[in-house]
Amino acid sequence: MPELPEVETMVRGLRPALVERALVRVEIRDPSMLEGVSAVKLEAQARGATVAGVFRRGKWVAITLGGSRGIIVIQPRMTGGFWLVEPDRLDHIRLVFHLERPSTIVWYCDTRRLGRIAWYADLAAAEAAFARSHGPDALAIRVEELRTRLGRTSRAIKPALMDQKIVAGIGNIYADEILHAARLHPERPANRLKPADFSRIHTAMRAILTRAIELEGSSFDAGYRTVLALEGGFLAENSVYGRAGAPCPTCARPIVKTNIAGLLGRPTHFCPRCQRKGARGPRS
Repeated sequence: MPELPEVETMVRGLRPALVERALVRVEIRDPSMLEGVSAVKLEAQARGATVAGVFRRGKWVAITLGGSRGIIVIQPRMTGGFWLVEPDRLDHIRLVFHLERPSTIVWYCDTRRLGRIAWYADLAAAEAAFARSHGPDALAIRVEELRTRLGRTSRAIKPALMDQKIVAGIGNIYADEILHAARLHPERPANRLKPADFSRIHTAMRAILTRAIELEGSSFDAGYRTVLALEGGFLAENSVYGRAGAPCPTCARPIVKTNIAGLLGRPTHFCPRCQRKGARGPRS
């Protein structure tokens, strides 16, 4: 958390506030979060630059500085997020963008300080850094490539789907939702799935992530808010995540909450009828 829909929501909220605006300065309040760049260099590169664009790669937020000033890349990881209103916890502010005409402040906060802030000289360097640790974006990957990448591992399909080196952007919440929609048990070995299984994963992945973006992500605790400090709305209509004991929206069997290998204690939610472990295809 945040996952792809939450980061995309951040990016869409930041664009109107940042793009084509001049930075008076960028203030680094927590240099320990910097990766591969000093506070002095990053602040110097940003000072007086105009923001040319804001975009997303997987769970990364990238802010392009005009005039060949480079790209600031922020990885929110577990508890990072941007605010266009003054944060309620000022001690959690790690980075501040000061803009002019009109005077505007954009805050980046990170409660647990798990995120990372980097700077790259150009788009090619930023893309290369992303490619070293990430697979294709979950909203851009083609079904054939998804099948190839997932089919290489004997791990259970859920942790494989959450592996950012295989496909970028999916975390615990959306993996549960995608697998429920695809009617696949989370512990089915990825390399034993059939072509039709991968097709259902791909279809569900695009549909669920797109819908979650429309609803501005998921807020199950205080760890994620939109740039206007609002809760995301996806968990008001999701199918399984966080709904242990509630009826499955497809078959009415109670949703099961469990832990599976490879997920470091993160809970897994699934329907034991719709997502049978030995099933060869979806139930009608």
